[in-house]
Amino acid sequence: MRGQGITRRAFAAGTLGSGLILGSGRAPAIAQGKRDLRVGVWGGEFGNLSPVIRFDIQGGLVLYNIFDGLVKTDFAKRTIEPSLALEWTNPDPLTWRIKLREGVKWQKGFGEFTAEDVVYCWNFHIESKSFQVGTALFPVDSVKADGKYVVEVKTKLPFGAFPGVTMGYGGTIISAKAHKEMGNQAYSATPVGNGPFQIESKRGTEITLVKNPDYWQPGLPKLDKIVYRAIPDSTTRLQALLKNELDFVTHPDPKELAQVRKNTNFVVNSTPGWEWDFQQFNLKNSKPDAPFRNKLVRQAISYAIDREAIVKEIYYGEALATDNQIPAGYLGYRGPMLKYPKNGDLKKAKELMAQAGVKGYEVEVITSDKDWLRKELELVAAMVSQIGITYKLKNMDMGGYNNLWLNQRYDQVLEDITLVAPDPDATCWWFLHGKGNASGYDLPLMDGMLDGARSELDQGKREGLYHKIVDHTLEECPLIYHCNTNNIQVFNKNVKGFVPTPQEYMERLDTVEWG
Repeated sequence: MRGQGITRRAFAAGTLGSGLILGSGRAPAIAQGKRDLRVGVWGGEFGNLSPVIRFDIQGGLVLYNIFDGLVKTDFAKRTIEPSLALEWTNPDPLTWRIKLREGVKWQKGFGEFTAEDVVYCWNFHIESKSFQVGTALFPVDSVKADGKYVVEVKTKLPFGAFPGVTMGYGGTIISAKAHKEMGNQAYSATPVGNGPFQIESKRGTEITLVKNPDYWQPGLPKLDKIVYRAIPDSTTRLQALLKNELDFVTHPDPKELAQVRKNTNFVVNSTPGWEWDFQQFNLKNSKPDAPFRNKLVRQAISYAIDREAIVKEIYYGEALATDNQIPAGYLGYRGPMLKYPKNGDLKKAKELMAQAGVKGYEVEVITSDKDWLRKELELVAAMVSQIGITYKLKNMDMGGYNNLWLNQRYDQVLEDITLVAPDPDATCWWFLHGKGNASGYDLPLMDGMLDGARSELDQGKREGLYHKIVDHTLEECPLIYHCNTNNIQVFNKNVKGFVPTPQEYMERLDTVEWG
């Protein structure tokens, strides 16, 4: 497996093996009273920033500084807390009433945020059949305003995760007035939000946000301006920080962190994430005789994976090996490795291949433009080659990858994904239910368990149901999980007040200031 050349390399004195220069050790000069922040993020040109169109991780980093949600997550307590929604009640199993905060203004003079905005936004999702219909708004039967600040929602089924999933992930609301005036396409490019920052300019790989002068939270934001620069290469991104061309960067290459941590002028923040790296198989639109349609072959692949090697070689310890879909902190969590050995078991893998009657085959495996996943795919390809499987690697830009993945025009993928709500429904239903997943996996027994867990309001019973769902996933292997990765940021030591989260696309900068 190490023969692919993906191994840890020793650091040279004063430099990293990648050529990253650490500099003289002097702290960059900071202008007194500095109130702007230069942020380097992964990716190419910035695309959609509207919450009614599917956005990627890069877009989310910006979007969640433009918009506030109905609720927010207390990540330490794993609880749902008020934001634009002050309170919510569930007077009967199929009714939710949401009381909104009064006096919240839309940016750029588009009036007050009211119940009509929520009704308009959720109905737009439903009528346009947006991504949220399958993820957060699926239980909604009807939504109406009861006065200016109360929303009443009728659901199709009891849904205990409504506050975290529907009001959480689905609760980033658009301005009805601005959206109607601008149109969907223009709004997606430069949306009008209600959060701490608003868009000043956007061109290609750079976006400038400025302070929202009408923000509803007193004293926030503390910065006047944020400039986002998209830089695809992680080493280039980090080099720009060390040369004082940036103040804050996301997604550094983990292999460079050991040396950066020695430089006291910078802070390395690493937070266990609500995400996993995974492989997924197309069980619907691939050829009927595709070997991976046999669950024994999928099990063999899972046994062939040395997850600890992935954690060490790709993430340099900034991840946790896992074989299942429920991370620590979630209802139903039992541990990171429940069935498959963290270092793999090639003997068992070969036995399963023989039992399946498969000696070897080739398959195209796609991944996106995240450089760390491309390296991981090379490493995993070397692992499965030991049981006779040849991965033909296809690296794509994020748009092209999403087009193939979401439309089920692939054989196999290796990718990562961030979980969007602190409830196991968000880790299971969308990936495993016959009506919700991108792999065509369709098993009535699994669907029944997922629907039952989604409708159950007793948390103790729900936990038991999710244990059964995980056990069945480990047996069927429609997805193979590699690891839960950490979210990592590196920033100037004088940047204060940043609050990290376990969600990769959530980096709120409203509390950030220069010390």
